[in-house]
Amino acid sequence: MIRFLPPGTFRQAVGYAAAVCLMLIGLAAWIWSITAGRVDAQLTQLIESESYTVFVAVRDGGRAKTAEEVAERFDHKPIKNQVAILADENFRPLAGNLTEWPAAGGKVPGWHTISIMREPGPSEARVLHRTLSDGSHFLYGYDLTDFLAGRKAFIVAFMGVSIPLLVTVLLLGFFIRRSLLGQVEAINQAAQAIMQGNLKERVRERGDSTELDLLSSTINRMLDHTEQLVGGITNVSNSIAHDLRTPLAEARTRFEGLLARWPASDETAKREVEAGIADIDKLIKTFNALMRLAQIETGARQSGFRSVELPDVVSETVEFYQHVAEQKGLDLTAEIPAALNVNGDPSLIAQAVGNLIDNAIKYTPRGGHIGVAVSSGVDGGASIMVDDDGPGIPDAEKPKVTTRFYRGDPARGTGGAGLGLSLVAAIAALHGGSLTLANNYPGLRARLTLQARSAA
Repeated sequence: MIRFLPPGTFRQAVGYAAAVCLMLIGLAAWIWSITAGRVDAQLTQLIESESYTVFVAVRDGGRAKTAEEVAERFDHKPIKNQVAILADENFRPLAGNLTEWPAAGGKVPGWHTISIMREPGPSEARVLHRTLSDGSHFLYGYDLTDFLAGRKAFIVAFMGVSIPLLVTVLLLGFFIRRSLLGQVEAINQAAQAIMQGNLKERVRERGDSTELDLLSSTINRMLDHTEQLVGGITNVSNSIAHDLRTPLAEARTRFEGLLARWPASDETAKREVEAGIADIDKLIKTFNALMRLAQIETGARQSGFRSVELPDVVSETVEFYQHVAEQKGLDLTAEIPAALNVNGDPSLIAQAVGNLIDNAIKYTPRGGHIGVAVSSGVDGGASIMVDDDGPGIPDAEKPKVTTRFYRGDPARGTGGAGLGLSLVAAIAALHGGSLTLANNYPGLRARLTLQARSAA
């Protein structure tokens, strides 16, 4: 199942939104520069031109004539778009459509924004204060009502387009991302199934010839080839194991018959024959372990899964090794709950626990202690822990000891073929769990986890 909004998808959606916002802001700035910006520049140019006309009129025709011209244009007329007032040196009005010099206009020449009263109501005007050649003052500008209304209309229109566009882009990006995640999740599920041993699993192809569909097709062809190779190797391994196990068994039978007829006086030859039988037993045991490991890693044993009372399986295994531990002078104890149910193969679970206990017995010195504990897992599964106070395993070797035939320096003088922990790790993986090795200070702590019953 795909989560509704995974963290990675949420971060990417936010990134897409930020990118779209930046694009929209850039677009708005560009549109503003070629519309409102140009209108503002034209308005400034018009105000400067009109103010300069009055400046020239006073310079050439005098203040009185200019006051008559300004009065003719603006006196006793309601303010519509233009705002004008001509005043003397002391800012007393001479002509214009303002009754007094506005306080916001100030006494310093330059650009100002003033409040004015129009018939519809209060408004603002942008004006230019210019000192004329005879010392009088002229304030001229334009009402900003239409300009501000146009700016507001632009913002409303831009937001009205941008918000739906932004939401559409986000939803489109989310659904495209969700579709991609669906195909990626299908590949992930197929990979998980293959890792659990189901080499028949394939990635679902949609048949729409997209890049991911072509990738799925390529992965499936690769898996077909891999399955053929693994199948060939498995068949060869099984054939070798079967073919060699039969002559080994026959050789062992001949050695036993020879040993039964061997003269009692020749003890040296008899011991050599017994050593040969022991070597053959080791080879047969190794071949059996390899065949069982191949079965486990390919998932063939999952068909025998059933409900298992884990305390019963672990108790029987501990009881089986109790006599071996006592013979070596070891203290083997167990803490097992009354009931804990898991889903799995009881014989494989018993073998995994037995291998861990057997390793602990091999490497724990006389007088040492081995502890076995069973507990329920955090996710509803189960955990089986085997502790000892032996030499332990160096941290650098812990990842290696679960590989086939690997034997560290302390293990070279003991029996075995280096397959014990490999079998435990394979059994754990088959049950959806894992094998972890840690320090017990001193000794080794091996933890075998099994997946919850409902998820197996």
